[in-house]
Amino acid sequence: MAGAVVSAAANWIGTQLVDEVDFLRDVDNQVRSLQQELKYIALHLREADSGEEGDDDQLRLFTAQIREIAFRAEDVVDDYILKVASSSSSTYVRGNFLKKFLCFLCSGPDIHSIGKETKAIRENIKEAVEQLNQFRNIHFSAPREGFNRPRPRGNVIQTYPQTEDANVVGRDEDVKHLVHHLTHNMEARVVVIVGAGGVGKTTLARMVYNDTRIKDHFKTAAWVTISQQWNGKDLLIEILRQTRGISYEEGNSKSERELVDAIYGFLSEKQYLLVLDDMWERGAWDRIYPAIAQKEPGSKVIITTRKEDLPSQVYGNCIIHKPGLLTEEQSWDLFKKIALENKDTPAAADDVALRLGREMTQKCGGLPLGVVTLAGLLRTKDTYEWERMSRRFNSILLKVHGPSQYGRSIYQALTLSYYDLPHYLKPCFLYLALFPEDDEIPAKRLTRMWVAEGFVTAQDEFVQENESVEDVAAQFLDELIQRCVVQVLKKSFLTGKVKTCCLHDLMRDFCLAKAEEQCFLRVLSSANQSNTTTGTSTQLRRASIVTSKVSLPTQCPHIRSLIQWREKELNLKIVCEDFKLLRVLTLYRVKTNDGYLPNELGNLRHLRYLSLLRSDINTLPESIGNLSNLLYLEYVAKCTSEREPLPNVLWKMKQLRHLYLDYPIPRSKELKLHTLTNLQTLWGLDVSYWESEVELEKLSPSLKKLRITGIRSQRLLDAVLRSPCMTSGYLVNLSLGWEDGVKLKSIEPLYKHCQHLRKLFLDGEIGEDCPLQFPPSLVKLILFCESENKLHDPMVATGTLSQLKYLYLSQVCIGIEMTCNAGSFPQLEELAINNFENLEEWRVEEGAMPRLKKLEINDCPKLKRLPEELKSIPSLQDLELVMPRSFCHRLVKQGDWIGYYEYQAGARVVAADDRGERGEDFHIIQRIPYVSFSITEAEL
Repeated sequence: MAGAVVSAAANWIGTQLVDEVDFLRDVDNQVRSLQQELKYIALHLREADSGEEGDDDQLRLFTAQIREIAFRAEDVVDDYILKVASSSSSTYVRGNFLKKFLCFLCSGPDIHSIGKETKAIRENIKEAVEQLNQFRNIHFSAPREGFNRPRPRGNVIQTYPQTEDANVVGRDEDVKHLVHHLTHNMEARVVVIVGAGGVGKTTLARMVYNDTRIKDHFKTAAWVTISQQWNGKDLLIEILRQTRGISYEEGNSKSERELVDAIYGFLSEKQYLLVLDDMWERGAWDRIYPAIAQKEPGSKVIITTRKEDLPSQVYGNCIIHKPGLLTEEQSWDLFKKIALENKDTPAAADDVALRLGREMTQKCGGLPLGVVTLAGLLRTKDTYEWERMSRRFNSILLKVHGPSQYGRSIYQALTLSYYDLPHYLKPCFLYLALFPEDDEIPAKRLTRMWVAEGFVTAQDEFVQENESVEDVAAQFLDELIQRCVVQVLKKSFLTGKVKTCCLHDLMRDFCLAKAEEQCFLRVLSSANQSNTTTGTSTQLRRASIVTSKVSLPTQCPHIRSLIQWREKELNLKIVCEDFKLLRVLTLYRVKTNDGYLPNELGNLRHLRYLSLLRSDINTLPESIGNLSNLLYLEYVAKCTSEREPLPNVLWKMKQLRHLYLDYPIPRSKELKLHTLTNLQTLWGLDVSYWESEVELEKLSPSLKKLRITGIRSQRLLDAVLRSPCMTSGYLVNLSLGWEDGVKLKSIEPLYKHCQHLRKLFLDGEIGEDCPLQFPPSLVKLILFCESENKLHDPMVATGTLSQLKYLYLSQVCIGIEMTCNAGSFPQLEELAINNFENLEEWRVEEGAMPRLKKLEINDCPKLKRLPEELKSIPSLQDLELVMPRSFCHRLVKQGDWIGYYEYQAGARVVAADDRGERGEDFHIIQRIPYVSFSITEAEL
């Protein structure tokens, strides 16, 4: 890891030479020389990072010394910039010559100091080179082949081995057994999957949870991960969020008793499935059980745990299922499925490599995690390299002393996989330990943190022309996924890109241990709070607060990332004063005394990433404009009722690339934004109080994501549509909302110039003469509009969009007829139509919407019946209706059911009773797996 640390330090200093050129001008030569020497030694340290000499005490001591040198180099440069920046701001005087002279007098001692420091560090590096020559006898003029091998280029990886558990073998019988118990055994309500870490408990539970038989049987389901650091109220909120769709803020405003009552009331008469993943103790069950204690025999709970004695503690009459280890053949099949995916077929592969692969697989002891990790490593190697990997695999096994064979085999695979990571991936991997155990990690947030930390910089050899640092960071994540180090949790069904990811809990344990060993980061909890005052903690670079009962590590002034995950009250003035070298600051659900961020925030010169998510902060200081290097700002508070207007200083942050605002912000006047030429995301800008269109017609041409709401005048809307961002061709996601009296007159700029637009949301009135022509690249389209055109059929304009997968239309159609032509909507998977007041007849021609999976029809009072052709769309799985009584009775005539009805093809009717009589159109829905409909509120 020393080589990776030194490389990261060199990259960061290189970034500073560009971003802080004004402040480093007087010491440019010294700093540039320091950077070059760091890069020089980093190149030759990568062999130490390979782990081949991990048991060499001398080399271990040496790499620790090198790591300290790299840390000192970063600190010296960053401290100097802070001092000079502070001097310049405090000596502002009119007159160019006088100003420069006074600044020179103030910064002179600092220039002398950094000169001495950099000279001392460079001497230390020379000594380190001599030591490394002695230790490893390396000729520095010719590093060993492969050390500086460039990262393979090409398209971003699109195949994710863990997605939807594609890489699973030997679990079919387990799934069949558990599905049978869940759907047919009415007596046992709780199923507990018990087993050692890495045996595949969560994978098995996920396979069952996603099984079509389970989805057909349980129409209400929730998956809650508990882990060792759990919060009872948060668990209840998550259950309610997944089952009823409430927001976190709404749930957090309730007491725990109110949450229990709300869950109980909602689930008491429903047949549901609840998964409680990774439970470690009975306490979590005791907090949840009162909310699910109803006697409905059809509802089930799945618990996964490593604790053998937990089942008897949580529920007396439960089914215990213990997944077995994989057989040798199953392990080999799993290995081949991953490792040989992109190589020749096994029969044509090199015989020696196959023999070595089988031998290594056998040593994984049948544990799926060990096999997957090993295979993920070897899939990145040509088969001729497997012999070298086999030797390293065996050498690690000889050094491991664990409590069990299973623990040793997993550690062996994890260790080899880690040591084989390229130098640029090691810090990215270790950074993942900052996130809480079992956390669902948003991919974009993670990669932007990497960029803010300097793990990916514009000066990197990896960043090619017309490629952003965010693109390269996303490729780094894909590479970790391809190696089976990181698991994919969710992908966008629209684009196929990774939305969220995670680490297996054993992988995270390993990651955290390595990160703490290298002083790379520390996760602060009540269990280890005292450790931050000992040893090398003053070198600590990153801290994550995962419980509310720990204090700030103020004795660690060199922290670059500070992340708070749990609701906690913090003295933010101390944060800004004691951690002046911060690059990443995330305050999630932070509490303050007064709702203010202190003015001292503006002193965090190096801050690149600031996230205020679900906090009670309602005021940003004007000093935030001093954060001239900020790349990412997220300002999403708990509530908006007490928030103050944004200070008009964002224009100073000229490096800003992503700006997320929690709209609306009361009384916010015009913001100066045209100076933000690097801005890629502007999301949630509320212009309700804006009068001038000057800033809106100058929006940055680099924008890719734009959301503006509260457009109150025609001038403002027209200004947005003629702004540079509409003609640059970079927009991929656009959301616009305008108020009564404003009309969309033309969307020609979108059709002509936004040829990469993937998502479009329009909310407001559409003018009579506005032709609805949309970019053919659209994948998601939401129109929440009123149209003056009485004859307009929205299906004509949207049906030709060949890539469209999601379509939501509200108040768009005022005509009485609507037709989906043959061959229209070739890729559409979800369609929702709402409030088509005059629609009487909807025709669907043969061959239209061939991939439709879900259809929603809400509040179309004059629509007479469902299109007959829906019965001929085999992909249709889900039909949800909120319609008048007469419409619903054509499907199921009234028995004793009132207001709400569910039908499951091939299963019993789920309703207030089972006496609903089939209507004349029942044959249309008969083969659709799930149908629900309810009477519109006006008729209840």
